[in-house]
Amino acid sequence: MSFPVVKTDPRVSYLDYTWLISGILYDGGGETLIPELMKRGINEVYFHNVAGNPIGKKTVAGVSGSFDVEQFHVVVTADQAENVFDFIYRFCDMAEPNKGIIYMNKLMRSTAHTLPELDTTEFEEITD
Repeated sequence: MSFPVVKTDPRVSYLDYTWLISGILYDGGGETLIPELMKRGINEVYFHNVAGNPIGKKTVAGVSGSFDVEQFHVVVTADQAENVFDFIYRFCDMAEPNKGIIYMNKLMRSTAHTLPELDTTEFEEITD
C-alpha cells in the first residue's frame, strides 16, 4: 500500500514547530482567559460555548447540560507550549475537581501568516 505524494505549494512556507493547547472549562472563563493570554502576546486563541456536564454529574436524560461550558484552543510555538499550558492550568484552577480538562498536541504544520509592510505615504497624504 502506498500513500499519495503530498504536493506543497512552494509559495507557502509552513511552520513545523507549533503546538495546539485545547481544553474544556465546565464553569466558563474563556472571556477572562483570552485577555490574559493576549496581554502575554498570544493572539492565536479562541473559544466557543458547548453543551455538556462534568463526568459523574447527575443529569436528566434528554435535557441538555449547562451552557456555561466552553471549549478553547490556543496555538503557540514549541518554546512557549509548556509555559502557556502551565499558565492556563493555574489561571483556570484546573487542579480543582470538575473545573475542566486541558491537553496539548503538536501540530504537523501551520501556515505562517505575515502581513505586508505598511506603506505610510498613503496616510501622510490623508493627514496633510
